[in-house]
Amino acid sequence: MEKNEVDKLMDESLFIRELGIKSPMLKVLDFLMDNETFDYSKTDIAEGAEMSRATLFKVWPRLEALDLITATRTVGQAKMYRLNKKSPLVKKLMELDDVISEYFAMKHCRSEVGSQDVSISEVIRPDQDEAEAVA
Repeated sequence: MEKNEVDKLMDESLFIRELGIKSPMLKVLDFLMDNETFDYSKTDIAEGAEMSRATLFKVWPRLEALDLITATRTVGQAKMYRLNKKSPLVKKLMELDDVISEYFAMKHCRSEVGSQDVSISEVIRPDQDEAEAVA
């Protein structure tokens, strides 16, 4: 694998890389999930999600219609936004992001100590099945 390919893989989040989907909507949601503490302008979101403002503006109405983002305040003329953590869809996406991260963290730790495989069921709480964990 060339160095540029390795750098590219390292820049992608686990969420995007492992789902294998690079849609603009998921890139925006991934950026906001990774940076949930703060609110951002549309320009900041486009830059953080590594897309043009034109692409962001194409997906923005859908993000608003699904209630995935929420306006928080206005700074000068810029409206600020963040992930709508009250949305059931956002809650499930965040759970999925957490499960993916935990799964690969455990897999990495086990490979460091010589264990072969990690099952996703080892990441999920004992009282959950796989469908409940990500549903």
